[in-house]
Amino acid sequence: MSYPTYGSSIYKEISINTASPAKLVVMLYEGAIRFLRQTDTDIRNKDFAKKSQSVDRAVAIIQHLQGTLDLDKGGTVAFDLDRLYTYITSRIFDGSAKLDLKAFEEAIQLLTTLLSGWDEIARKEQEKSVPADLLARQAAGGRLELHA
Repeated sequence: MSYPTYGSSIYKEISINTASPAKLVVMLYEGAIRFLRQTDTDIRNKDFAKKSQSVDRAVAIIQHLQGTLDLDKGGTVAFDLDRLYTYITSRIFDGSAKLDLKAFEEAIQLLTTLLSGWDEIARKEQEKSVPADLLARQAAGGRLELHA
């Protein structure tokens, strides 16, 4: 008997616990986008209870991202992100109230743009944490051998 939920929840927990701060932000964006895409399916299936859950989850992620902004230290970037998160949230609520798939798509596009920037930051952060010679050998197709 297999336990896919248990195994995937352990994997998810390990991924979260070992992720860098930038990778955690990437994971949050991916989650928000996934929930917003689910709203499309939920609306098309006329499953409005499930749509509400998907919307609530996406908004909770965006509010978390917004709540963790350091407006004192983040300067203009933090203020711009704060305004953008507010706008995205308003588009989600508008889309939810009017069953407007275009509003959800706009929110997804904005989050996808932000995701690509954070994904690049997370990639560079990871490259810095891995020894350069290992990356070079991997890129060249060589075997990676780790010695204790």
